[in-house]
Amino acid sequence: MMDDTHRYLFVGAGGMGMAPLACWMSRAGYSVSGYDAHLQECVRYWLHEADVTLEDFIFPEQVSTFDTVVYSSAIPQSHPVLVGAREAGLRLLRRGEMLAEIAQSKRLIAVVGSHGKTTTSGMIAHGLRHCQLEASYILGGLFTDKSTPPAHFCESDWLVAEVDESDGTIDQFAPEVTLVLNVDWDHADHYGDAAKLDAAFSGLLKRTKQKLLLPDSFHLKPTGAATIQTFDGIAKRLGLDTAPSGRINQVNGDAAAAVLSFFDQPLKSDTLVTFPGMARRQSILYQDAQLTVIEDYAHHPTEIDALIESLRTNEPDKQLVVVFQPHRYSRTCQFKSEFAHSLQAADAVYLLPVYAAHESELEGGKVADLANAFTDQAPFELVMSLGGMRQLREAIKDSPTQLAFVGAGDIEEFAGAFASWLRASTSVGEAPSLDAAWVDYLVPRVSPECKLKSHEPLANKTTIRIGGSARFYAEPANYSDLRVLLRAAELYEFKLFCLGRGSNLLVSDHGFDGLVIRFSSPAWRRVVSLGEGRIWASAGGRLKEICGFAAKNGLAGFEFLEGIPGAVGGALRMNAGAMGSWMFDVVERVQFIDEDGCYQDLPKEAFHFGYRKVEEISRGIALGAVLCSAVGDSEASIRGLIDSYSSSRKESQPRGASAGCIFKNPEGNYAGKLIDEYGIKGMSVGAAEVSEVHGNFIVNHGGASAADVIELVQKVRAKVKAESGYILEPEVLLVGQSWDEVLCE
Repeated sequence: MMDDTHRYLFVGAGGMGMAPLACWMSRAGYSVSGYDAHLQECVRYWLHEADVTLEDFIFPEQVSTFDTVVYSSAIPQSHPVLVGAREAGLRLLRRGEMLAEIAQSKRLIAVVGSHGKTTTSGMIAHGLRHCQLEASYILGGLFTDKSTPPAHFCESDWLVAEVDESDGTIDQFAPEVTLVLNVDWDHADHYGDAAKLDAAFSGLLKRTKQKLLLPDSFHLKPTGAATIQTFDGIAKRLGLDTAPSGRINQVNGDAAAAVLSFFDQPLKSDTLVTFPGMARRQSILYQDAQLTVIEDYAHHPTEIDALIESLRTNEPDKQLVVVFQPHRYSRTCQFKSEFAHSLQAADAVYLLPVYAAHESELEGGKVADLANAFTDQAPFELVMSLGGMRQLREAIKDSPTQLAFVGAGDIEEFAGAFASWLRASTSVGEAPSLDAAWVDYLVPRVSPECKLKSHEPLANKTTIRIGGSARFYAEPANYSDLRVLLRAAELYEFKLFCLGRGSNLLVSDHGFDGLVIRFSSPAWRRVVSLGEGRIWASAGGRLKEICGFAAKNGLAGFEFLEGIPGAVGGALRMNAGAMGSWMFDVVERVQFIDEDGCYQDLPKEAFHFGYRKVEEISRGIALGAVLCSAVGDSEASIRGLIDSYSSSRKESQPRGASAGCIFKNPEGNYAGKLIDEYGIKGMSVGAAEVSEVHGNFIVNHGGASAADVIELVQKVRAKVKAESGYILEPEVLLVGQSWDEVLCE
């Protein structure tokens, strides 16, 4: 049973079922923290409003500070936090199991069914608020009205909540009242066949204590003590106004009215017609005289049938084009014939790649298998990219069109990007502006603290103080912001560069024609002790600060970091080193986003690292690392070594603006030594000069350009090659151009 002294960690807290539950529990007085690698800003807002503590990073070592871990069924059992929780002996509950525990102390009104649960629950929640009826609610989605919360706690014994059947947790519930909307075959991955799904619903009906609210035509025969009431047409009988919004919503309205009437209090006649709707349920994203763009969550053939019927009714004179994203390989395999039959009712169909939802690719469940199931006009295949947007726009430009983005995966991001792109058109017939589109797309999706700029100068963000501007520039405030930015770059086909403290970097005079992301907010500078000589350091943390933190905590082995002018992310990317030590000497594990955009948390042994390179991270984005001290020592002793290294650096390195060592050391020799031997120190081009203090530094004396530095690099290389045969390779990153391009000989 629940204990309000316990601490609850929600893994996958941003899920549409998880977030409202976390909000309700926090409002009820429980200590709730949330973690989600894909947290949408609209969801973050409600979690924040409910005082749910949000964590950008959770480590297995930290899990033991919680008592119960609640997780979404979409989270794989191999997730590091779940593994850590099991090892720590914590209680693990799926979302449905947690809700069932809550319901044991409440009079639960369970809203169940294969389709329509969220809309109907939303209607009920709206009715409770509109008519001032005393009951709590927990939804499985968000209102289109952004001022209405997806969960509400009050002291009433009554609780209205969606009960999901997909993962079998429906077996945990014994409601006071059960509202059943429908039962259609689904979730073959869990139930195997329709009989087992029917049995799960029948069991719930039998366990219902007081009343069953059912449609007139219902194929299951309830048993048990609960009385039965049918709800067809009840809204009209109660005198509630209804809008002609489609057959399915009429059914949902009757079902909601049946629940609201249960409270035996007067209902306002406009209760249903004032319902604002739920997000991603026929939501209009863009509209002009020629084109209406909507998105809808429909991901079952029955839902698609109802959606197409409704859209045909709404705008019968327009052609209907559907962009569909199949959800899960297992569901695609199960329903490909039914999906094809339903979708063929549209005038044209575009298929997106299957949204896997952690499933492995399944034979018979790929998008090509779905395409092959079409018997009439063949569908088009579409990629979620700017190229896909252009393909769609070209296809519909000449005809009045309803364009529906349909599915339960990440299609909403593509739909939103397309709508933003359309809004960015400067005039009819002109190509949309990407500069305007990316702002329109991002502003509602990132946190208010996320900085977004266009044509941002980069010179002052580098240690050499050289370079042009970034076409797009952002400073994410948290990990969720970063994910949104990366997705925007993918959708709009922007080139991407992540910037730390700007050392080891030369920006082209032409700037960077893409998105520059800089890790400068406090969330990216976190340094946390994990105990036993271990430190978590976020990507934006200064190496000098890591060194100081370690010294204060008596952790030796980090002293070499003191004089490296960069941040953790860059140091991980290139295995930065000094004083005979390297970054990966102190690395235990690294969290990063790989080249495919997937989050990874891997031990040191999983990486191929060497001199000035870490293969896996160089193709991805480092988020931070767990660093480990080999030995403990006194702070005084550690600081003595730090001071020694610092003095050595001050004596051997120039004080002016530079990018650090400009060349890699060639095998068997040192770049600085070769430059010194052949009298190259002091060579200059414009205001860029080979340092007289250390030959492997190029110093900007003020006003130097990237072209000056590049020409100077060319001259140094040519001189060293002519004198020694060594070919010096640049260590400094060139952004906006490539060294291969500018150093071609």
